Amino acid sequence: MRKILLSLLSIVYCLSSVAQQVEEFSLIRENAFTLNPALAGMEGYIHGVATFRKQFTRIDASPYTAMLAMDGEIKDKHIGIGGYILHDVTGPTGKTSGTISVAYNIPLYKKFSARLSNGRANHVLSVGISLSVVQYRLDATKLLLDNAGDPELYTTKGTRIFPDASFGVYYRYKEIFYAGISVPQIMGLNVNYHGQDGLAKIKTAQHLNFLVGGKYEWARGNFSINPVAGLRWVKGAPPQGDIGLRFMIYKVFWLGCNYRSMNYMVFEAGFNVKEYFKFAYAYDFNFSKYRKDVGSTHEISVLFNIPERGRVWRGAGPVLRF
Repeated sequence: MRKILLSLLSIVYCLSSVAQQVEEFSLIRENAFTLNPALAGMEGYIHGVATFRKQFTRIDASPYTAMLAMDGEIKDKHIGIGGYILHDVTGPTGKTSGTISVAYNIPLYKKFSARLSNGRANHVLSVGISLSVVQYRLDATKLLLDNAGDPELYTTKGTRIFPDASFGVYYRYKEIFYAGISVPQIMGLNVNYHGQDGLAKIKTAQHLNFLVGGKYEWARGNFSINPVAGLRWVKGAPPQGDIGLRFMIYKVFWLGCNYRSMNYMVFEAGFNVKEYFKFAYAYDFNFSKYRKDVGSTHEISVLFNIPERGRVWRGAGPVLRF
């Protein structure tokens, strides 16, 4: 039963040309640099994150995603640069990519430039673009087909390497409000795999990713609530959304909960070590009837920051990533 479920999930993932194709993270704040290149250098310090996500843990060879990213700002140039390496496996399909991102972070209302928050301008608008080299993989010999004699996919096995690009815009007002929009997979590639007896066709689709969120503090900043809402859309597939809250205590510990469309609840927790280190964990609970058969989803992110020498900090602050 588990093998059948995994095969169904894999077939949908690799053969549907209109499905959600961009990797998904439960910790959307911590990992969103992979989706919006405009976030490169937004905080003015060197920032790194390593993430591992494991889905459907009760199924053998279930999907997983590993990602390592880093970004920072060129001092006094308002230019952010960064990059990441991502490895994503879903049964018989997978991809590995290397990406370089560049963003121009524009401080707004320059006549009020003396009013800074943590050494940064109150209003910042950023525009970014990223370029990727992506290796796509398909091993159709791992699929369980209804017709075991179907030659078209069964003999298809190979890799393809293509370039791709993403574009994003991001706005932030202090630590109070932020919003972003990005378009991954701009090129809309045709990724074709030739087998001995046929051809498997996969088309990458442009996605739209939206984010809006903020932060409300009280008790001199010792407590805060961080709301967030996100939306992912691609033509021909149902929109997917998240909405939730994160509650932070003394800028050190935090707990959060998001509702995700398709019957998911995401529970998350983590802690900060001053402004230098952050650990985050998320657990996805699926309310669907098959959840006991496929298992749960777990995600871990480890982050570090290297602040600019001499900068005045006011606590860890949020890492706003989408």
